[in-house]
Amino acid sequence: MLKPTKMTRVMIAGTRDLMEPAISTLHRLNVLHISDYSEENEDFKIGRPLKNASKLSEYLLSLRAISNQLGVKEKEPSLKQSSAELPSRIDEKISNLQKEVSSRFDELRSIEFNIKEKEDLVSSIKPFFGLPLPLDDYVGYETLKVFTGYIDADIEPGISKITEKYELITGEHEKRKIFALFVPVAFADDIQKLLQEERSYVEFKVPDLKGNPPVLLGELTKEIAILKEKHASIKAELDNIRKEYSDFIMAADEYLSMETQKAEAPLRFATSPNAFIIDGWVPSRKYDEIESELQKSTGGLAYLTRLEEEVKEEEIPIELENPAPAKPFELLINTFATPKYREIDPASLVFITFPLFYAIMLGDVGYGILIAGIAAVIKNKFKSGGLNALAVILFLSAVLSVLLGFIYGEFFGFPLFNAVTNGEMEQGLLGIAGPVIAGIHIPVHRFESVQSLLLITLLIGIVHIFLGLVLGFRNITIEHGLKHAIYEKGSWMMILIGGVAAIAKLMPALMSKLPVQSHDPVFIGGVGLAVIGIILLIKGEGFISIMEIPTLLSNVLSYARILAIGLSSAGIALAVNTLSMKLFIRPEGILLGKGIGLALVGVLILLIGHLINLLLGILGPGLHSLRLQYVEFFTKFYEGGGKKYVPFGYNRKYTEE
Repeated sequence: MLKPTKMTRVMIAGTRDLMEPAISTLHRLNVLHISDYSEENEDFKIGRPLKNASKLSEYLLSLRAISNQLGVKEKEPSLKQSSAELPSRIDEKISNLQKEVSSRFDELRSIEFNIKEKEDLVSSIKPFFGLPLPLDDYVGYETLKVFTGYIDADIEPGISKITEKYELITGEHEKRKIFALFVPVAFADDIQKLLQEERSYVEFKVPDLKGNPPVLLGELTKEIAILKEKHASIKAELDNIRKEYSDFIMAADEYLSMETQKAEAPLRFATSPNAFIIDGWVPSRKYDEIESELQKSTGGLAYLTRLEEEVKEEEIPIELENPAPAKPFELLINTFATPKYREIDPASLVFITFPLFYAIMLGDVGYGILIAGIAAVIKNKFKSGGLNALAVILFLSAVLSVLLGFIYGEFFGFPLFNAVTNGEMEQGLLGIAGPVIAGIHIPVHRFESVQSLLLITLLIGIVHIFLGLVLGFRNITIEHGLKHAIYEKGSWMMILIGGVAAIAKLMPALMSKLPVQSHDPVFIGGVGLAVIGIILLIKGEGFISIMEIPTLLSNVLSYARILAIGLSSAGIALAVNTLSMKLFIRPEGILLGKGIGLALVGVLILLIGHLINLLLGILGPGLHSLRLQYVEFFTKFYEGGGKKYVPFGYNRKYTEE
């Protein structure tokens, strides 16, 4: 918690005959982060894959090709398959699946090609419905040239000027004029030139078919229907294959992936003709386990030792270690940057501040319950991975939003409790007055408590930023010593606290137009502390650093967005409710009869308005809360740039030992 897992660098060495059992043990334990060997010398070279690597890769490629063709999707396994039994079935099953799937896909491609070909023929036949001739009347002439196409203009006068020997047949297709023109071959070029001068002319080719167009269309339509039926039948067969073999495919893919990892592992080792060396990192708490298991699998012949030599911080792999509730928030940390080994891991802090900021902004019981329900559905659908983590984060934020919504007394923008607003009693949905908790009268109306809520959000910002500076002070003390920490972070802490104290005494006087109490000890102390901070800042960072002081002020003011987003969300809900209620509620009751149309419009506005506000309520508070973490908080202490811990192993889902 607050720090990455403590890591220990280890070296494993042994004779070549111990390499395979060592690899199997390390892969099963899934704790060793291997540092790839790259510095070859006369004694040690980069290792070669195990003998079965090539065959395993072939199987895996074939299996994934089959999986892609069948459209196999990841799912929760109905029954885990034994890794001991899979090898005996893989060769035969993959071979049979390849034959079954490939033959059917070849047939599908052939059918699809035939369907496309026949559909193109149908498209080419349809224009000839507007002409009275069978298709074989347009072809087969030696002395005649036939032109067919669309045209809007009257071309007969132009044809008559070229030759008197012609036959022009016209008709209509899809409200466009079509024609067929028969002329002697000797006049073909002149007729072609005449037609090309007409912009509306579009040629259509005579299909290579014989017979009456309507009859041909009927025949082709039947053939297409038969082909589509066959296509659907084959697709159904492939779907049945997918259902029957999907568990095997996922289990075999997992097994082959694991075995391929093991077979290719020597590519990361230093090897000689007689020995191998593995360099890597393990969580310190796992050292004894890896030592014990290696002793068992190699008969105590493999050599394992800790390496104490200094390494660059960037080379140490990072495993985040947080309590279970804060675990999903590691997603937000890794999205920004993986922390360095000696840096603070802020996931546990973000676990508190992200949902808090989100809830203060959303603060509505109705929206909170809906969002919590959506998050629960997503969490149940995706049992692991990024979407699961996001769903947990959203769920926690929504639950806290319900609590804040109770304090604000809001349910989809409607008041929950009876309360006096603008001198009038406002009836709440619960029909009771709000309770008094710790001396605070519930509900706290956001629109009537803007000044108080603004001060609270700014105070939250000051505390949040100060915490970031404290963490930064700690990081720099460890990396560069106390002196640097005082100059780099201590100075900003003084400026922040001193500035806040001075402004807290200055603002009331300015707003009430009274003289500033310059002799006030809090004011004097605040100014003095801020000045000392500025002097330390200039001494440590240079005179140019004072240009960053307005940035600190803007960081604090940025937390006002917490209130602004909350007020905008509440305002939209209030506007939607007011407009929709006025459309279908009158003093005499709900509109009926002639007013039913307005009532329906009101309901529509209510539903659409709240749906839009719900989407904004998910995105707005989420993005702005995240921004406050990344920009205002993390920049005070967090650099990142660590290497992610990737242990050699596999998290099984479809197979078991």
